[in-house]
Amino acid sequence: MNERITLNMKEERINNILIKLLANEINISDVSRLTGLSKRQIYRKKKAYLKDGIKSISHKNRNRSTHRGYSEELKNKIIDLYHKEYEGWNFYHFNDILEDYHKIIVSDSFIYNLLTSNGIESPHKYKKHKKSYPPRERKEYAGELIQVDASKHQWFYGDDKYYYLHGGIDDSTGTVTSCFFDKEETIFGYQMIMKQTIQNYGIPEYLYTDYRTVFKSPKKELTLEDELQGKQIKNTRFANMLEHIGTDIISINPRAKGRIERLWRTFQDRLYKELKKKHIHTIEEANQYLNDVFIPKYNARFALPIDNTKNHFICLDNDFDYNKQLAVWSEHKVFHNSYLKYNKVYHVILKNNEKVYLPTSKSVRVYTFLDGTEHILFNDTWYDLHTVKDFNTSLKRNIKITKSSSNINSSKTHKSINPPWRKGLPPITSHSNMYYCLNHGC
Repeated sequence: MNERITLNMKEERINNILIKLLANEINISDVSRLTGLSKRQIYRKKKAYLKDGIKSISHKNRNRSTHRGYSEELKNKIIDLYHKEYEGWNFYHFNDILEDYHKIIVSDSFIYNLLTSNGIESPHKYKKHKKSYPPRERKEYAGELIQVDASKHQWFYGDDKYYYLHGGIDDSTGTVTSCFFDKEETIFGYQMIMKQTIQNYGIPEYLYTDYRTVFKSPKKELTLEDELQGKQIKNTRFANMLEHIGTDIISINPRAKGRIERLWRTFQDRLYKELKKKHIHTIEEANQYLNDVFIPKYNARFALPIDNTKNHFICLDNDFDYNKQLAVWSEHKVFHNSYLKYNKVYHVILKNNEKVYLPTSKSVRVYTFLDGTEHILFNDTWYDLHTVKDFNTSLKRNIKITKSSSNINSSKTHKSINPPWRKGLPPITSHSNMYYCLNHGC
């Protein structure tokens, strides 16, 4: 029984050329020009064709398993791992975990082909894509623009509460500069973003934000008449801090912050699953895992390296005081030379745990440090603030003590010089009247 041999188009072309060569219709030089093979290769193919005929044209390993492939045991192990531990994971994320935790190194295309050929569909196969917008061109220099935002999500498996992940990403390289979990979207969360960014890379030139009141005052833009009168919109406390360290804010529509919005989709998939796998359920543990493991691994895979010749981050010395330099501040008026009121709470001004009096009734800057303590800077001297819990009792007592003597004399507590028993007698209005009465028997 004759064996059936099937040739592809390339092999069939070589077969026709060899037939013409054996029939002396063309020479060796013509065959070399048509096939791109050397003369030595052509002589070897001619010899094999004379011996085995058309069988010598097809590849010898056709329909045979190659020893260069992966074993069936390894393939079955990968499929079992996906079903038992990683059901629903992104294929490329699953391949990263295979290398990190199971020491299995294969290509992304191999994982995709293996899983799909075994009936496992990609979790993003039927994902509906939102309307896309033309991408904005990336900035040329690292540190030129940092996109910041916070993602509200149920980050911990088995916990129905929503937590906020604050983060920043470099527009030029796609490097995640910092991330920080908190219970709410807070000024403190963005302070920590700035601290981590400066520690790891340096001070950026601009922050790309939305119009939240953390970054932008909710007051409307000034009219031309207002500007001519010298009116200004006050900065937010966070904007004051950024101005102090030399970073500007650009507030725009959230749709323009595509890079960090895309980052949140990736984190809500990858980070959520890794926190679940590591049995992490607290903010403190999640923040540590972010900085020690997840962000360095993410940047190594997805971010571009920072070119030192195109780096606009401003590096600082090790003695940079983050607690003071990254403090947020706002102005508040001092009254009775020793009290302040802001955030609907009264505070007393202290120095070395003793009450002090500032010789001013003007507004002073109240700083909130990173450690949560509150201070006043007045005439290059730092003062502490202490919250007055029972203000109505404490403050009124101090005000009564500090009243002038003239006010005390006119108060209700002073005895009247016209007592009730003097009814019907002329009122005493001065010392001279008193002497007149004494001398005349009034």
